[in-house]
Amino acid sequence: MIRGAAYLLATLAAAPVAASVAAAQDLAVIGACSGVPLDAGACDADALAAELGLLGPADVQMFRPYGMESFAILTALHYGASALYFAAEGEGCTAEEERAAAVEIWSLWVDLPAGVPQAVAERFAVYDGVMDNIIQMEVGC
Repeated sequence: MIRGAAYLLATLAAAPVAASVAAAQDLAVIGACSGVPLDAGACDADALAAELGLLGPADVQMFRPYGMESFAILTALHYGASALYFAAEGEGCTAEEERAAAVEIWSLWVDLPAGVPQAVAERFAVYDGVMDNIIQMEVGC
């Protein structure tokens, strides 16, 4: 029984480390594309798509305690990544479908409530800036 309790405590102690490693995407790449046009000097759309595609639940979990739809945030960003990939591949029709899905999810389900901590607001601002770029993407069919 003592061995089982020790194992449980060790597992619980290691869990936050595993979650923080999973959330260690390159936010510098994502942040560089927040508030500047895609493919501007500071923003590499291909790198942005790759980093958005790597985002997982641990990257948006911080929004959940404040009533935000973290799954919607993640899904919209993944659709945005997909739109960027398809646009780069010359698949305009598919890119537009993915972009439209990202925009619809973001506009219907994602909103920053008042009174969130500064760290949460700052992370949201980064994702929101990236979504502004995805919303403004011009892809044709």
